Amino acid sequence: MDFSITNEEIEALRTYKEHNYEAMNQLLVSNCETDIALLSDEIESKVITLSYDKESVITNLAMIKTIYELMQKVYYNRGKREGWALARGTNMAEIERLKNEPYIDKFLSTTADYKRAENEFSTVWQSPAVMYICGEANIPYIVVDDILGKKNENQEMIIAPFTRIKEIKEYKEIEMPNHVKTLRTYNVSLEKQELEQLSEEERNGLYQYIIEHADDIDKRLQECIILEKENRIHYENIRKLEQLLAKYEIHSETMEEEGNPSQRQADLDDIERITKQLDELKEIASALFRVRKNHMDVITNWKKNIAVYMMAECREIEIKYEAEAKILEEKRQEKLKKYEEEAKIKYEMVKNETMDALLENVKQECKENVQAVEKLLENIKNLISKQQNHAKIAGNVGATYSALNNGFEMKKIAEMLQELLQRIALKVETLCEQEDKTLVEEKLNDIAKVNLQISTLINYLNNPKIATKNSHITRFDEMAIIEENELKRGIAERIRYIQGEAELKKLKDDLEMIDEKGAFSKFFGIFTGRNKLDECMIEQIEIRQKSIRRTLARRLSLVHNYSIHEWIAQIKMFINENNDDALVEEDIAELETLQEELKRNFVILDSKVDMIVEQKEGRNLPYEKKRMNKRELIEIETYRFLNKYGYDIQERDTEQNEPAYQDTMANEIARIVDYINSSNILEETDTLRKEA
Repeated sequence: MDFSITNEEIEALRTYKEHNYEAMNQLLVSNCETDIALLSDEIESKVITLSYDKESVITNLAMIKTIYELMQKVYYNRGKREGWALARGTNMAEIERLKNEPYIDKFLSTTADYKRAENEFSTVWQSPAVMYICGEANIPYIVVDDILGKKNENQEMIIAPFTRIKEIKEYKEIEMPNHVKTLRTYNVSLEKQELEQLSEEERNGLYQYIIEHADDIDKRLQECIILEKENRIHYENIRKLEQLLAKYEIHSETMEEEGNPSQRQADLDDIERITKQLDELKEIASALFRVRKNHMDVITNWKKNIAVYMMAECREIEIKYEAEAKILEEKRQEKLKKYEEEAKIKYEMVKNETMDALLENVKQECKENVQAVEKLLENIKNLISKQQNHAKIAGNVGATYSALNNGFEMKKIAEMLQELLQRIALKVETLCEQEDKTLVEEKLNDIAKVNLQISTLINYLNNPKIATKNSHITRFDEMAIIEENELKRGIAERIRYIQGEAELKKLKDDLEMIDEKGAFSKFFGIFTGRNKLDECMIEQIEIRQKSIRRTLARRLSLVHNYSIHEWIAQIKMFINENNDDALVEEDIAELETLQEELKRNFVILDSKVDMIVEQKEGRNLPYEKKRMNKRELIEIETYRFLNKYGYDIQERDTEQNEPAYQDTMANEIARIVDYINSSNILEETDTLRKEA
């Protein structure tokens, strides 16, 4: 199983954080009182959109499972796992609810920044509180910004749901600076809950029940909100009537004492009338309360089934990753054992050889290691040469390019390694001159063991980090491919920018031409329908402008397979369409220069370019034979324009989730140098590594 994080998981987390965290969390919370509280107008001045319609429930359940799977991947990728301590800014209402709950049933947003939880988060609540949460090592959590590829100081972390509450203890009260509030703090201890496993049939049955009743639950929830608002009004009126009734009763008693029977009778009539109104209102409120309670019982039962279903689904995800992690660990141990056995066999063979054979064998190993490093240096120099050539091409075409691999750092450390290996070979030669054969044999065996490890580490450097389909590709082949792709990405972004800005100038000019129409033309357009077409043109121009700007704002991906033929075809189409337009004359000249530079540096087939142009212009696509009005033709033209030049038609986040590329070759070579120095076979205190 691949434990790498997918784009789908990143998008699910982004959706949770930026749009849907309340709706997804409330699906997991069985107590529907919190749903009504969240949708109430009076809860901490927050406005929440919460829906349990069928489509929303299906989407949110799927995303919850996706995020839980993401958490499992992060958990097993983390390596060494330890207990953790985080903080959460909240209010007393959540604290009191958790005191009566056996476990936390939702994703819990926290932070490693305690001061932020105290000073920033807590100030938004009427009754603020902070939870200092301590969790066991086996509870999964994720650092949100690390997954989304953002760099900021929020340090937001999300803890997996269904964690058992071991203990909640009040800690202390903090006087908030510049606030009249007092902040109450609590220590909360969590442990991993063993989730119950259900059969596939049971899980499917629960899922069908949840989905089939979703729309009815959503309707009941909305009715509860309406009933809540109505009863709020009724209870307010009841309170006012009770106050008025008490007033008349007091006044009636006063009139009786003063001997004013007529006024007392009037008061008694008012008391009777108000009592009747009060009884009617209480009966209505009681009836509404019963209806609301019935709805809430149905909703709560439905949500309890969701909790049971999701815990079972989360358990299935856990079982899957537990099994795969176990298999991977077993394979790793088997491979390690195999290497140890091979090394032991080889070492024993070397140990049992005669002195002359041992000496020749060690000399050969030293020679092979030196040759391997010489080959390594040659590959590094070739990589540097390619990077310098890429930088030259980028400079000529005005594109941005920055080498992704630090070739000079690799070269520096590889030269250090080369010198160490040459000194080891020289030491072997000097051992031959010593007379103490026992000491010589001991030293040669030590060097043989070190040589074997060095050889293994150097050979490992050739293993590619990313490529898996082609077993013949080497680490340096992979780095060269990535560097060339970085150059092509810069070229693509440069072409896209020139064309995009040129198109924006043209669209701005088109808008100005429409705006500059005289009053007579606009008046005449009322009768001809031309004004409506102008409105349609303005609308489509704005669509084009928005799509172009959105596309220019988005950085292209490094993992895309860029084609220079594609971009030359795009330049050719743009020049053919705009060659007689003086407004973009400078842009065309810049593109022509760029095109010639690309042809000088890359192998370009004109026939392939022409084929791409023909495909993009849609000459081979059949036209639908039906009559279209002018508005439809304008809209179709917009779609063809955006599709032809690859502008973004759909709404998308302009931030990229692609993780930064980084090769660790320099560090791996440095580890070989460190290993040689730590082996002490050169018996020198001032090593090359320390000098560096």
